[in-house]
Order: sequence, then structure tokens, then C-alpha cells
Amino acid sequence: MSRPPLLAFFGHHKCASTWIHNIVDALCAEAGWRLDYLYGEHQFDRNLAAHVERKKLDWISYVNADARHLAGLPALRGFHVVRDPRDLVVSAYFSHLHSHPTHTWPELVPHREALIACDKTQGLLREIEFSSQFLAHMAGWDYGRPDVLELKQEQFTKDPYRGFLDIFRFLGVLDESHYNKRRWLPYLTQSTVNITQRLAGGVQPLRLPRDSIPGERVLGVVYDNRFEKFSGGRGKGKENVKSHYRKGQGGDWINHFEDVHVRAFKERWNDLLLALGYETNADWRAG
Repeated sequence: MSRPPLLAFFGHHKCASTWIHNIVDALCAEAGWRLDYLYGEHQFDRNLAAHVERKKLDWISYVNADARHLAGLPALRGFHVVRDPRDLVVSAYFSHLHSHPTHTWPELVPHREALIACDKTQGLLREIEFSSQFLAHMAGWDYGRPDVLELKQEQFTKDPYRGFLDIFRFLGVLDESHYNKRRWLPYLTQSTVNITQRLAGGVQPLRLPRDSIPGERVLGVVYDNRFEKFSGGRGKGKENVKSHYRKGQGGDWINHFEDVHVRAFKERWNDLLLALGYETNADWRAG
């Protein structure tokens, strides 16, 4: 099996991108694949193709994916995850109010101060405006690329084990053959070398990149990153507004949007909502 020149995860803010990247990162470490986590154009000087070539990357996690920066990339296989834009706004509101780090995002500081100073009704209106930068990336995405698997977070997270197997199968890097005891020892040796090289920051020259990942390891890493582990034991649907893993459940916008938010959202993003299939009628309502 020959691995594609470039593998890619394309995500958006508050679309489970941290969780997905953590799983990808762990598997890339074992496989010896060079990965870069990209959340802003400043990280690649607005030239993503040159950045990939300069760093000899095997995989990118582009978690604020802007389609305008994909021009010039080598042949790739990737996957792209979106969610209901209304849920994105609600999730962003609570995250920006309470938990999202600000040390690499100074623009969030005044926004958080504004959210603290107002009630939830006004805060969600502010958040619709603030999060428009992320919704614009979703609206500008090319959803017809045959080399990119399109996924909705709500469906994907219902069965993440099957979901990640489907992803790695689509990428062409899933080893579905049986791994007996004799096969596991060479894999563990190889992955140990690769992880050591990663931890050494590339100083250690030896790297043994693989062409594929055993399905058992994909499932194991997904299990190790299950929601309950990082939410303090809470199951999906049980809310902690101050946690980065707040609720883990789709459709939560219904619990927070008022008529004023519905009107504001429709003015800016109704076309996106309909294009993604989250509503079939332009005159949808809250509740």
C-alpha cells in the first residue's frame, strides 16, 4: 500500500477539532508521519503549499480551514468536518466566555470581557457576529472535492470508532489485516522508535515511517480519547458550561436561541444552514 503524498484533516473552530486532532496526532506519532497543527494563516505566512514543502509534512491538521489557502498543495487525501452552524455559535459562546485559552489568541480577550459584561441574550448576539469569521470559512469551502471526505460532526461522533475506521480507509492508510502476536512486536518496536524521535524534537535522526496503521490501533486511540475521559466522567448530554468538553451533544442551539437570535442568524447565515442540510425550510424556528 502506498501512502498519498499528503494527508489532511480540515476542520473549523468548535467542530470537535481538538478531539480529532489529538487522535490524529497520536496515530501520526506511532506511524512516524510528520504532522503540523495549523490554526492560523500566520503560521504558514499565507502560503500553505510552501510551508508543507519546507517542513516535508506528511499530514496537516488545518483546524480553521480556509479554502483559499489550499491552492498549490500536492496531491492529497483528506477529510473535512462541519457541524450545525447554530451549535457552533452556542458552543463558541460558552467556550469564549469561560474556557478557551487566550495566550495565543489576544483578540479573544476583549471579546471575553464583552461577554462577561452582558447577559446571555446579548452575549449570543455578540457571538453570532464574532464567530462569523469561522462560519465564512465553512461557507467558502468546496464541498465537491473527490479527494476529501465530507463529514458532519453530529453523525460522526455518534459512532467515532466506525467513523475513524471509515476515515483512515478513505485516506488509504488503514491496515485491516489481522495482527497476531508475531506482527505486533515489530509494530511496537517501529512505533517506539518513531515516538522517541518525535519526543526528541527531530534531533534523533532515526525515523521509520509506515504506510498504514492497524485498525486495532485506530480503535484503541479513539477509545483513549473518549468524551467521558476528558469530561471528568460526564456522559454526553450532561453539561458543564466551564469545561472545554461542555456537553458533547448536537442540537443544543434549541436550548439557547431566542427569537432575536433566530432573526440575527437568518440575516447572515441562513443560506449556509440550508446548503449544509441542517434545515430544509428557510422559515425554521427555535423551539
